[in-house]
Amino acid sequence: MSADVVIVGAGSAGCVIAERLSRDPSRAVIVLERGPGGPFAAPLDRLPIDSPDRATPIVERGGRPVVRGSGVGGSSAINGAYFLRGHRDDYRSWPWSGDEIDSAFDAAAASMRATPFADDELGVLARTFEAACGGPVNTGPWPSDGLNRVWSNRVDGARWTAGHVLSAAAGRPGLTIRPGVDVVALETSGDEVVGVRVATGELIEAGEVIVCAGTLGTARLVAPLVGPLPVHEHAERIVRFTPRTALRAPALLQTVLHVDGLEIRAYGDDFAAFTSLEPTGAPIGVADRAGTSGVVDGESIDLGVPDAASSERMSRGVRRVVDMLEGRTFADLVEPGSVRVDPVIGLSQHAWGSLPAGEATDADGRVQGWRGLRVVDGSILPGPLHSGPHASIVMLAVLVASRI
Repeated sequence: MSADVVIVGAGSAGCVIAERLSRDPSRAVIVLERGPGGPFAAPLDRLPIDSPDRATPIVERGGRPVVRGSGVGGSSAINGAYFLRGHRDDYRSWPWSGDEIDSAFDAAAASMRATPFADDELGVLARTFEAACGGPVNTGPWPSDGLNRVWSNRVDGARWTAGHVLSAAAGRPGLTIRPGVDVVALETSGDEVVGVRVATGELIEAGEVIVCAGTLGTARLVAPLVGPLPVHEHAERIVRFTPRTALRAPALLQTVLHVDGLEIRAYGDDFAAFTSLEPTGAPIGVADRAGTSGVVDGESIDLGVPDAASSERMSRGVRRVVDMLEGRTFADLVEPGSVRVDPVIGLSQHAWGSLPAGEATDADGRVQGWRGLRVVDGSILPGPLHSGPHASIVMLAVLVASRI
């Protein structure tokens, strides 16, 4: 097979960029996805991270659990449907104009059906958390320091995924979607990428290859060409408590507090209520925006650990949360003496920044030193965000597609 454009990976970025590029009927676009095809829309009160078809565990050098989405829709089909932008200042130094970023964010929110949770949709823990924090709640599209109501990609209580965006374009004459195809290598000729090789040995030629396999999946393909890649993650500490009454939440995460370089996440209920995990207590997460620094070298992944400054910020955030949970506002919700802090610092499943735009790639996602190769996913995020990266990744897919 051959095409004008071959897109590797039908996750959040790959689906969106494929839909936009295939609007031109004269352009032949092939999308290759290792997992199953078709959109997958689990309800918001369920995280299908235990689905063998839709969730792929990844081995990390430190032994920490890492899961990524598989199949059309990628991680947008199994995550918490959290779709928050970063703060405006996060994007000031990025290699795109503010107008381009604003326009792409608006288009991304529209295509992903992203809206903020309303007051009457909040679960018990989210309402109590907002009351304990006090102050106004920002429900607008741009988060800022203070309380921010989460925007969520959803329709009628279920995730609206990037897979839905791509499926709406499935009948276009120039678009071919091939699920169940594992790309194992980029095919090169001199300094040019001319196609991809799949696990069966088939060569698919392309005028251009756009790798959208997620930060870790993309590194597996690009590192053999450019060498070991840096990678960043949002470290997160979890404070838990035993609730005195049953919690009810229609979604995993509905409200967050941005303060002192942290995102404090009021998860709606025990993670066990959203997954098949064993109950461990209702959690509030304290995540540091600066991110860890690790490295990806072929199949070896080390997501790093927080530095001293990051650890101290999270420690201050943990003390703030403990005081909040032991305070008057939470008295009717928290079993006395049940507040505890997880001993191990976790990860937010937010790997990013291995090929930052403006350094390793240009503003159009072209990889330096290689013709015919672009990367468009979390790999090219140029810097840390106050929020999780999902909305920004979809925004970049919209933005780069508009420049091709």
